[in-house]
Amino acid sequence: MGRSELGTRLIFGPLMLAFVAAIYWIDSTVMDDRGMRGVLCAGVIGLLAVAGVWEFVAMFRKAGYAIAGGLVLTVTALVCASAFLFGWGSMDRELYPVVIGTFVVLFPIALTSLTKDKMAQGLELQGGTLLAFIMIAWPMYLAQGMCLRHLPSVLFVVLVCKLGDSGAYLFGISFGKRKLIPHISGGKTVEGALGGMFSSCLVSVLLEPVLLHPEVELGLGFAIAIGILLNLTTQTGDLIESLLKRRCGVKDSSNMLPAHGGVLDLVDSLLFSFPAFFLVLTLLT
Repeated sequence: MGRSELGTRLIFGPLMLAFVAAIYWIDSTVMDDRGMRGVLCAGVIGLLAVAGVWEFVAMFRKAGYAIAGGLVLTVTALVCASAFLFGWGSMDRELYPVVIGTFVVLFPIALTSLTKDKMAQGLELQGGTLLAFIMIAWPMYLAQGMCLRHLPSVLFVVLVCKLGDSGAYLFGISFGKRKLIPHISGGKTVEGALGGMFSSCLVSVLLEPVLLHPEVELGLGFAIAIGILLNLTTQTGDLIESLLKRRCGVKDSSNMLPAHGGVLDLVDSLLFSFPAFFLVLTLLT
């Protein structure tokens, strides 16, 4: 990392944190007073979902893979917009949009794949398009649901995952010796991964009484277990996106965020973590 890139990171990183804090504060105070708690954060997450899918489509097309970009972008936008139609309390019809969306994304492509002209790349087209929708649109839609059901849960997941990421980086550069998975990401180490897990567990224990009580009570043992779960999903999401970028021959998903890459680079560690904690939240509340 060059000095200019490091300087940009040192400036842009705190600005992003300030933006997240401002959005959360407005949502939990001003919007709450208007009976619209969680709407602002859910809107931002919806925009990030669309941007992430757009980057996914661009990466796949640049690498020469077939993907129905217009279709998956349209369905993602509609699904994320539909999140505001539900109360997210009883969990009755809230999953309809992603189930219907999956069918709408897959079925037309499956039909056209049966034609002689499309047969050669039909499976690739189905797989790439469906992966974009399930890997990005599904978890971000569930994150919108968490915003509207229990707003602090989203901040809890983000902090546990992102501070776990930071812990992994610090432990890695300080003690890292053994490569974790060098054929996908040469910079990750076993020591860094263990340090990240420790960091996530610590953050989970510290934030559980601050952000989750009294609606969600985990207790010490469960908070540690949640820290382990979220860190495993965090590292998996990060590695899967690294694999995608390696297969597509790109360094970053885009250059949308200065010195940080793209939106997908920003949310990759959350793509498995949001669904994991969504299940915990629905079971406990």
